[in-house]
Amino acid sequence: MKSINLKSLIPILLIFICTNIFATKEKNTVKQVSHQEMFIGSDYYPNKSSKDEIEKDAELMKQAGFNVARLGDLVWDLMEPQEGLYDFSWLHSAVDVLSKTGVKSFLATPTAAIPRWMYDKHPEIMQVTASGERKPYGKRRHACLNNPVYRNYCLRIATALATEFKENNDVIAYQIDNELMAEEPYCYCSFCQKKFSQWLAEKYKTVDKLNTAWNLDFWSQNVRSFDEVYLPRKGDNPSCFQNYQEFNSDCAIDFYNLQRNAIKAVDPTMKVSHNICSSGFLYLLDLYKLSKTCDFMSVDNYPYGWTLENEYGNKGPFTFTPHMVSLALSQLRGAKQQAQFWVTEAQIGRTAGNQRKIVEPGMVRLWSIQEMAQGAMGINFFPFKTFPAGHEHVMVGVLDEDNVPRRRFLEARQVATEAQKIKQLTGQTLPVAQVAIIRDFKCDWAFEDGRFAMDFRYMRAVFEYYRALRNSSVTTDIISAEDNFAKYKLIVVPSLVLVNEDVCEQLKSAARNGCTVVITCMTGLRNEDVKSFGRIMNRSIEELAGIQMEEQHALIGVETTKLKFDSDTTSYNCSLWHDVFSLKTAKPIALYDSRFLKGKCVIAKNSFGNGNVFYIGSIVEDKVASIILTDAQKSAGIEPVAISENELLELTEVGGQNGKYMYAINFSNQNQVIKLLKPMTDALTNEKLTQSCIVKPMDYRLLKIE
Repeated sequence: MKSINLKSLIPILLIFICTNIFATKEKNTVKQVSHQEMFIGSDYYPNKSSKDEIEKDAELMKQAGFNVARLGDLVWDLMEPQEGLYDFSWLHSAVDVLSKTGVKSFLATPTAAIPRWMYDKHPEIMQVTASGERKPYGKRRHACLNNPVYRNYCLRIATALATEFKENNDVIAYQIDNELMAEEPYCYCSFCQKKFSQWLAEKYKTVDKLNTAWNLDFWSQNVRSFDEVYLPRKGDNPSCFQNYQEFNSDCAIDFYNLQRNAIKAVDPTMKVSHNICSSGFLYLLDLYKLSKTCDFMSVDNYPYGWTLENEYGNKGPFTFTPHMVSLALSQLRGAKQQAQFWVTEAQIGRTAGNQRKIVEPGMVRLWSIQEMAQGAMGINFFPFKTFPAGHEHVMVGVLDEDNVPRRRFLEARQVATEAQKIKQLTGQTLPVAQVAIIRDFKCDWAFEDGRFAMDFRYMRAVFEYYRALRNSSVTTDIISAEDNFAKYKLIVVPSLVLVNEDVCEQLKSAARNGCTVVITCMTGLRNEDVKSFGRIMNRSIEELAGIQMEEQHALIGVETTKLKFDSDTTSYNCSLWHDVFSLKTAKPIALYDSRFLKGKCVIAKNSFGNGNVFYIGSIVEDKVASIILTDAQKSAGIEPVAISENELLELTEVGGQNGKYMYAINFSNQNQVIKLLKPMTDALTNEKLTQSCIVKPMDYRLLKIE
């Protein structure tokens, strides 16, 4: 065991303090991981394994075609068995042995699970619940991110780890912590209270501005100082709760940056990231903000184990659609301005707790190809070996406990072989999209307490329109409300409940320049403090849509109304939210067909500059969303390069160093036919294709667009 003298860390810590001020402004000088190969590997936990055991594992990784392993996650007690006494010898041994078989190391800081000695010495570092109880020891993610004692320990372990491996060229990147904002992230301790007061003071400057912004006159909640602001719970003042959610997201990002900057202070060229949990559907953490100091984004992707519905607490029936996976990956790509990302944990089989479906043979291969199509530069299957015991012992690995290569190992090996071949053919690629959907984390926070519409869920609305576009074989980006809209012909704005004038002007400018814009109900109701604009709806959104809002009605999920299109006798369902508006410059497309709403316009189309704006005044069923988006695509002049009639066959157009390609991935158990609108060549077989092609069951084709 090797002890590191704490005094030896002082110069490094001083460097950290000096660099922390300008860390977010640093230039792009990080080490560039080669784009000539695809990183395929696994999450490896050698921990107390002998050198012989690690050598056998390394040989199996080599046989599988792996070239990377993530190590160090959740093993703080092994790295620092006693306070200030660091032992990286076992990790050094693993990194060195793996390197001999061509496997690089992606190290993780271990700070998500604290050692017992730390809790025994400092029980005050644990989170406090809303009811005032201190969390006990026994899980992970249960220490307060704002506690100075805990932060100091985290800073020291990150610095020591980076120092230990600074000269080791086999370490290619670092993951900070593990799945931030998972497992009840809110803390109500005195440090969080004080930091929230400081955060509010920086934002609002004066207490009067805060009282006005939150309308604290009502319910006698005015405060005389920022110190009087309490830490809210869901159901408390909505403006306070909105700010509290943003504050918690900022605290998690600050905690990430604490360790990220410590590593950069030791090695400025090292690449650093963080693994987003919930298959990328996590909405408590603002990924757009996090991405600003991530060298690349990362995600833990469990398509059968975790869906967007899990984030809303729903664990009922589940119908798999590959588009839900693509939505999460598109969000991750969009968070970093359409950059490549890493899948730090990829589902290989049965998971712990949230298993929705059996992972059929061949499904992991298709998920991996889908991840590549969406922009993955690395994929790590979780874990390499099934754990013999402990919290995640029922999650199967690439290998079972007996280390015998079986079907999952062979499928992972097939992925590694095919991924490298694809990467050599296409080079670095990213999806090519003419359509974007705006997704804003602040909107999910604003809807969290259910006040606008009790059963409405923001990401369901985003997914409905994303799904409709993907079912039309249209490759689609997910973007921030602050992104540049100019590159898109069609922009969809689902329930952007919080807006500012900058976003409104961007949308107006896009429409004037010929972009088609689709806006759905609940857009533009409040500003970023969840305060009205002194009218029912933001004036700029009304001008875009060519309407004037008269009334708005909310319903619970079991209640529905009807709508009809002028040229169609079919009656469709709409629910949850109902706008009543008059037409100024817009023309009606569909009318309500039930209750007192019958005959009133529910969907309108407006000419604005050189573009068109569609407004949808209710939460409509999927068929209606598809009808409107088909019309919007025609308006925008968008034609896909190919068409699939089956949702289980997903088409994604990509472009890069060696031209444009299309991934056609068939998640069904039947042959699927694709209609080709451009001539293509099968990049893997050189077969020339003109009008159509077949994709076999549970298989894919990579087509080069001529």
